[in-house]
Amino acid sequence: MPLVSPQLAGSPRLQKAVKNAPPIGYGESNEGVAAMQRGFVELGYPMPISTGNGSKPADGIYGKETGEILKRFQRDQGLAADGLAGTNTLTRLDELLVTLNSYSAVLENAAIAAQMAGPNGQRPFAATSARRS
Repeated sequence: MPLVSPQLAGSPRLQKAVKNAPPIGYGESNEGVAAMQRGFVELGYPMPISTGNGSKPADGIYGKETGEILKRFQRDQGLAADGLAGTNTLTRLDELLVTLNSYSAVLENAAIAAQMAGPNGQRPFAATSARRS
């Protein structure tokens, strides 16, 4: 199953890893690891070393911090906490990111609707039957 979330879908390395050809493991350094790190951060798994406390893009290095976060994610999701990002781990990460993106779109649309409603639920752009002479 190919990855479809905007965060992961564009990575050729992750598209291979989701097929276990081979999974991503300790010591790798590439755009796939960086995409995975960004996904973890978006899901609320802070990575202060890999992102310079959020001041720089994810570094793409699968080191100690990435391994710890990956294993925590795997445990949180009821997966084998083996530290390898393969089919099960990447599929679940992808599913959660798709859900997050969908939820963000709903919130964005709700915010737009609230702005259109105007203050106190008034509809400043609504049609009116009142005519002016």
